[in-house]
Amino acid sequence: MITKLLKHVAAAGVFCICGSAIAANGTNYYLFDGDQSRAWEISNGVVTNTFSTFILGYPVAIRNTIWLGQRDDNSASEYTLNGVATGNTSVGGNNFHQLLDGATGSNGVNYGVECCGSVNSVTMANSDWSNQTVLFNLRADGAGIAFDPTNSTLYVSYFSNNIDHYDLGGTLLGTLNLNQQLVGLAYDSATDSFWGWNKSNQNLVQFNRAGTQLQSFVVAGVGGNPFGGEMSFAPAVPEPETYAMLLAGLGLLGFVARRRKQNVA
Repeated sequence: MITKLLKHVAAAGVFCICGSAIAANGTNYYLFDGDQSRAWEISNGVVTNTFSTFILGYPVAIRNTIWLGQRDDNSASEYTLNGVATGNTSVGGNNFHQLLDGATGSNGVNYGVECCGSVNSVTMANSDWSNQTVLFNLRADGAGIAFDPTNSTLYVSYFSNNIDHYDLGGTLLGTLNLNQQLVGLAYDSATDSFWGWNKSNQNLVQFNRAGTQLQSFVVAGVGGNPFGGEMSFAPAVPEPETYAMLLAGLGLLGFVARRRKQNVA
């Protein structure tokens, strides 16, 4: 009878561990200036980290690590989320004109946006920016790109106030006008919204699929010529009391195991 009771108590303890409070680190926006070989990590409108990259590093994709491509598709390098180079690199070679921004797609696919050539395009590449090819051509110089994983579509900004919405086949689905020139577009899975960098006033802008601005931050400490931008949602970190409950649950499970051995004996 006691053993059965302890089983229920232990089970309750395990349930409490699973349902205990979790503190999320929040959503971080990474901004890249390839002209100055510099990157900024921004949280809630405040720069929380800066780190060095390499010359002309703009198109970016972020998963568990950061893969930053070179503007003309000559190479790419990997960094930790804290901005430390891992030493892993890849080789490009398709010689695009200017890849100014990147987007993290599904199933290990990255997307890039090309600017300022005779023909500009949306590109598709592997997760390390290798094997980059043209996906479809654009109607103007591309400045930013974001991938929406909820419906596998792309948002592309230009050096105007327009943001075009495309499917992966290049069909135009609609156009947004935020009355702002945004670069570094990024999808935020934590809030199901988008972010972009307004270079003219150093504003980080959040907007929804309808093109309505939700909020903006004036970010101090960012300058130069940033274009590449992407989001990373930091993994949840257990609260201190969660660890205490975990230890308590493990203690209960150990006690139950000892009682079970005694009963068998």
